[in-house]
Amino acid sequence: MFKPLSVGILVVLLAGCVRAAPLKRFSESREMFGSVVRLDVCYAPGQEQVLEQTVAEMWLRFEDIHGRLSVYDPASDMNRINYSFPDAVTVGADTWTLISDAAYYNRLSGGQFDITIYPLLRLWKESEKNGVLPTAEQIRAVQQLLGADKFELLQNNRVRVLNPGTQLTIDSIADGYAADEAARILRAHGFANFLVDTTGELYAGGHSCEGRAWRLGVNDPRDPLRSTLVEAVSLENMSATTSGNYEHFYTIAGKRYSHVISPLTGFPHNEIVSATVIAPSTEFSDFLSTALCLMPVKKGIALVDSLGEGYAAMILVDEGGGKLARKASRYYKKYLSR
Repeated sequence: MFKPLSVGILVVLLAGCVRAAPLKRFSESREMFGSVVRLDVCYAPGQEQVLEQTVAEMWLRFEDIHGRLSVYDPASDMNRINYSFPDAVTVGADTWTLISDAAYYNRLSGGQFDITIYPLLRLWKESEKNGVLPTAEQIRAVQQLLGADKFELLQNNRVRVLNPGTQLTIDSIADGYAADEAARILRAHGFANFLVDTTGELYAGGHSCEGRAWRLGVNDPRDPLRSTLVEAVSLENMSATTSGNYEHFYTIAGKRYSHVISPLTGFPHNEIVSATVIAPSTEFSDFLSTALCLMPVKKGIALVDSLGEGYAAMILVDEGGGKLARKASRYYKKYLSR
């Protein structure tokens, strides 16, 4: 179920038709969340000072999010949870809310999205190091530590794990949450038109600086240079994320295995090459693109369709021989650029 922080969506910004821009564009990139975060903000003359202050506030918020949600920081909320058994630990309000959201996502995905998957990820990482696939016995033993029933959410932002071996990670929705927080901060200071890319999880606010919808291209996963597009979508006040099995993987005994691992089987689901999701929030699209990589295609598409018109997805399935089958949800075509 896991998509590490360094994995990007593989969506690239496309140039629109050239015309005089009514707004200026501010662009900045920084290394963060294990990769590069990019920001584009459209602003009017006279907004330079408030823009500078707003961007500084956004970067500070990102540092706060990363510092509390990363499993690699010993002082983070997540690490304090993971090493607190049998005691409950008090965490930040947004950490508690994200864990609560993740419990809902677990139910919505039929158990495929599971933030208790961290012990299983560690098993696969150790197996890669040793060059031997994990055994069925190892998988079953670790699966006993997984599940939304292995932790509980208490009042006053407290979390308790119910098994000494259970550990949580919310890396798979942290980047999306950060993009939503950036959008909130920008809008609070009067900036309605922007594009936030938190290592591949994108939120397109308003329109581009040229006054058109933001146009984003979905890369062809078969192209190692990532210069060929499958298609392009146009978004306003929507998010887009992609999860897949073609850029980050485990290599064991000469064979590649996706980093996206099912908590239900203990193994990657390699048939789905990528899943691109469009949704109102980046946290939700981040979750759903990961879950769709593990769910049966028809079931995943049905789930997206059940969410309504504001949600859409496109799944690429490996048919063998380098051929990909494209499966799209009901409302996906309305976002396609023409």
